Amino acid sequence: MLFNTQRIRSFSAILLLLITLAGCSIRGNEVYQSNNVAIDGFDPVSYFIDGEARKGNSKYQIELLGVKWNFTNEHNKVMFEQSPETYIPQYGGYCAYAMSYGLVVSSDPYAFSIIEDKLYLNYSFSVRDKWLRKTEQYIREGDQKWMNKI
Repeated sequence: MLFNTQRIRSFSAILLLLITLAGCSIRGNEVYQSNNVAIDGFDPVSYFIDGEARKGNSKYQIELLGVKWNFTNEHNKVMFEQSPETYIPQYGGYCAYAMSYGLVVSSDPYAFSIIEDKLYLNYSFSVRDKWLRKTEQYIREGDQKWMNKI
């Protein structure tokens, strides 16, 4: 039986993704959370203001979408409250690369990118590097999967 080379490459890419993501936490919630705290307790506003991932403090916490969100200070908390859609990570904080394949996979808060004023998280730095190679394509595919709820 002859196999189509393109089909084999596609299958290999998917298999590589699954191997890369082996052991990842798969969740069905709208927002990635750990212990009922969104994005492992990291401050979603700090990505935009500070350009880096910063662990939030439960002293500055609100509840939205059924989970708690931590912030590094009162200012960031207020900014989030005024415009949560600006700061909530795309795909609920799940891995953006995996979402492009229709997979719901946890993310590492440090493996982030801001593209066109939107926050994207990835499972790891190596996965983020792959995702950054074709962000336009992966965002288009991820958006479609997320809108269709996978």
